[in-house]
Amino acid sequence: MIPAVEAQQLNPDFFYIDKGHPVARGIQVGDPSNWSTSIENRNGKSKSGKLTVGTTTFQQDGDALQLTWAPRKKVQGSFSVYGNAIDLSKYKDAASLTIDMRVDVKPDKDVKVGMDCGYPCRAEVQIRKMISAMPRGEWFSLPIPLNCFKSDNFDLSKINGPFSITTDGKFTVSIANVRLEKLPAGEKGCAEEE
Repeated sequence: MIPAVEAQQLNPDFFYIDKGHPVARGIQVGDPSNWSTSIENRNGKSKSGKLTVGTTTFQQDGDALQLTWAPRKKVQGSFSVYGNAIDLSKYKDAASLTIDMRVDVKPDKDVKVGMDCGYPCRAEVQIRKMISAMPRGEWFSLPIPLNCFKSDNFDLSKINGPFSITTDGKFTVSIANVRLEKLPAGEKGCAEEE
């Protein structure tokens, strides 16, 4: 568990998972049998067993989550972090959702990272190509500019689920940290050129 003093120092508007622990939020996993099964103590599985959550090592024992999607179950499995709604709209063109991750088993189907703003309000970004290019078993940071999250009803001013990851296929990924980071100077993300 994150020591109380350390957890209080992290601003939950900008930090969503830190050293494998959700920051001021809860973890939910889902599959068609039940889309919102709460996970306690960072271990558990979705109702039909499509997705299993456990802990692994980033820099020290237990400081990362390991998510495993079962290949034999041909349904979608989702991992999400939910909490109080936050307003990220002023960071749309200035920040990225950055994930410190390690691909343990490469995906065989599409993988999407999403942000939720109250069902059915959500947007997702396809990341399979990005992560498939990374060496298996090595940690890396994946920044996804906030302005890449787009859908007809998406609203960055009321984000209650700042991070989700889903796939229909087999996939194992370890995640240590999920946070907002400032885009590098001159980087526009998915904003159209003017």
